[in-house]
Amino acid sequence: MADTESETGKAPRKEKSLLSKLYDFFSGYLLAVILLTFLLALTYFGTMAQVEMGLYEASEKYFESFFLIDKILGVPVLLPGVYLVSALLFLNLTLGAIVRSRKSWRRPGMLIAHSGILYILLAGFVAFHYTKEGNMLLYEPNGSDKRHQSDEIYNLTNWSIEIAKYNSDGNREFIHVIGPDQLGGSWKEGATRNYRHKDIPFQVQVSGYLRNIANGKGQLAGLLGEEKAKDKGIRVLEGYGVEAVPTNKNMEFNLPAAYIDIYSRIDANEFDSESISSALLIGSGPFSPKPFTFSVENERWSVDLTRQRYTLPFAIELEKFQKEDHPGTMRAREYSSDVIKIDTGRKVHISMNKPMRDGGYTLYQASWGPEGARPGDRLYTSLAVSHNPADQWPKYGTYVIAIGMTIHFVQKLFSYLKRSNRSRRREEDSQ
Repeated sequence: MADTESETGKAPRKEKSLLSKLYDFFSGYLLAVILLTFLLALTYFGTMAQVEMGLYEASEKYFESFFLIDKILGVPVLLPGVYLVSALLFLNLTLGAIVRSRKSWRRPGMLIAHSGILYILLAGFVAFHYTKEGNMLLYEPNGSDKRHQSDEIYNLTNWSIEIAKYNSDGNREFIHVIGPDQLGGSWKEGATRNYRHKDIPFQVQVSGYLRNIANGKGQLAGLLGEEKAKDKGIRVLEGYGVEAVPTNKNMEFNLPAAYIDIYSRIDANEFDSESISSALLIGSGPFSPKPFTFSVENERWSVDLTRQRYTLPFAIELEKFQKEDHPGTMRAREYSSDVIKIDTGRKVHISMNKPMRDGGYTLYQASWGPEGARPGDRLYTSLAVSHNPADQWPKYGTYVIAIGMTIHFVQKLFSYLKRSNRSRRREEDSQ
């Protein structure tokens, strides 16, 4: 009996390996369609969720996660997050539109355009992982008050615990910071975390950490008096206890609180079993610090629950803040700041639509305060500061896409004109 090859004259088709099948799937149109569909749906769900959850929590759930659980028609469904979808889309475009596509001088436009899309996706990855954001508050100049100049920015949503030692002049020397990554995660009732550092002669134990004790009006709704706290079985320190309050949609309005206990060091790896000092810490702002101070080994130390801060490579001084109100009201219609970059003396006017860019940092006019200020009150300006290494990458990526698409359509136009010209000549010759 003749084999298949002799009967048909063709060699039997070779079965593809698993690796080849995976490559075909991850570089194929099917995956691209699936990912773009998920991206459309997640963008819709994430945008609508901002009404109930607020901007930050919705962004964290839908846009910054690998997986999430959402209810569709009342049924919990496991969905990929935008982060995972974007990563897979980057892989799909790289394999399908760059590696697998035919390389020819006749079709460079689409290759260039797809490279621009990949560049924009890469920009999103870099921005997500390496962007530093915060706010700088600068008061209007007033005599010897130095609050009209600063080189620090404060994150409005992330909190940290700063442990500092005072020098002989009474100034704080920052030694160690317990960052938001260490304070994050789940804090179950009764949970404690211990923080140590080789240069600190004590251990800090944090317990009862609460993400928010304030309501939307800024009132400390979660701060309880001694009797009320004891009735609820809540620990009391300094005559007060704290309980959690639902987090605000606007994350910058949340105010955390925690109990801390200080344990002195016995030797390199051992600490005393009884605390030498305890306190209830409530989150404080940059202009109203509330550090808890104590002494260890004849040195004065402080522990403060404060907004996470970064130090800029340059300092800014507010020269003048300008605010123009709507006629007949106290609502600001337009406001701007004239600032000076101290190290170079460079003067910059920052308005709502005109940021300042310097050294990879961008300073925007964000807001002003204090709220409800009356004529004659000393005002401050709030500058939003962003350090994003990929700040301009999306713009450049758009240029690349535009160049690629222009080349592609111009080539298509010339090809069409060429075919039309040949067709017309054939018709003329036939006549």
